[in-house]
Amino acid sequence: MYKIAIVEDQTIIRAGLYAVLTQEAQFNVVSQSTDPIELFRQTWFVPPDLVLLDLVMPKMNGVEAIEEIKKRWHGTKVLVYTFKDAGESISDAFQAGADGYLLKNASTEELVSAVKNVLAGHYYVSDAILPTIMNRYLRAERMLSSNHLQSLLTTRERELLKLITEGYKNKEMADSLCISLKTVETHRTNLMKKLNVHNVAELISVAGEAGITRSGNRSFNPVLFHQVQLAD
Repeated sequence: MYKIAIVEDQTIIRAGLYAVLTQEAQFNVVSQSTDPIELFRQTWFVPPDLVLLDLVMPKMNGVEAIEEIKKRWHGTKVLVYTFKDAGESISDAFQAGADGYLLKNASTEELVSAVKNVLAGHYYVSDAILPTIMNRYLRAERMLSSNHLQSLLTTRERELLKLITEGYKNKEMADSLCISLKTVETHRTNLMKKLNVHNVAELISVAGEAGITRSGNRSFNPVLFHQVQLAD
């Protein structure tokens, strides 16, 4: 039987969690605390298998509580149960060591499922916050890719790459940058080699993944892109 500790300062929510969890034969709610300090002051000969924890509580915030739980009880799982759905809160919780993140508008079925998944060793997040997590992840990936390109490419190569994404032909890029057509072709060849791509489509794809936006006097369109490929 799994030992579960509930840490929640709202009496009615705490009572509801207890009522739902005690209906499951494999769950034993061994502690109900109004704040993390109360949880830690209890005598624990054997630590709980899982702590169900709100992020916003008196005396100690949820992130600090997660860190302290993981420091004291290495094998204890932490399932965050909160109204906070901001990306920063989610990220802070998982970086502190949380094993799951459940919103308080979840159904009782999802609550039980989340607890079972976390106890089984899986990470769990509410479906409602998956878009927030993915958007935060993709922004971080684009930032890493952009930083990588900044260090990998020369200033002129970055300028050329931006013009390519805007659909400029070689001659137009030469005129815009006040360099020769041959120099444009040399820079373009170097770009292909450095980024390990073999055509304009792959080059634009890499630029897009790195967050290089198409801006300026032109907007990208497929027809112009096709013309550039044929002309070059």
